[in-house]
Amino acid sequence: MAAKANKIATPGLERLGAGEDFKKNLVNMLESTQMFGDFYPDENAIIAGYIQAYGAKKGVIIFREGERTGHMCLLVEGRLELYKNDEQGDYKKLVEVRPGKSIGEMSVLDGLPYSATAITAIPSTLLILTRDKLARIAQEHPRLATKILWKLGNLLSLRLRQTTGKLIGYL
Repeated sequence: MAAKANKIATPGLERLGAGEDFKKNLVNMLESTQMFGDFYPDENAIIAGYIQAYGAKKGVIIFREGERTGHMCLLVEGRLELYKNDEQGDYKKLVEVRPGKSIGEMSVLDGLPYSATAITAIPSTLLILTRDKLARIAQEHPRLATKILWKLGNLLSLRLRQTTGKLIGYL
């Protein structure tokens, strides 16, 4: 499944709204996330012009391990589960993602395939930022893009530290 620029090609995702009338809803959703909750309202208003909101029923695959669609998701409502293939090809559940959290940040930054599969555990509402849209923010709003990239770096650093802490038990 390949995503076209500025469009998500994931079966089961239903776009929730668009345009200026929906922008306030997007800003409110952004403010409810860990990623953008501490951004200024005017910054979130700009970001709202580059993201899309989607609804998904239970069991929708947001992205698959090994895919290269280049988008990150911010969970506004619902719950996601992340799975990883083991050596036998079986899926092993890694973690449950709760509202306010994000997934897919590495892929939106580096464009490489996803390292896990994300599936909705219950009906969910997601905000999606594509790699192409992040690049447009960088061109059109460089200061804001720097703030977003700084936040992504901090988030990924925190996750790496947590993972390293968990791995020490296996050494």
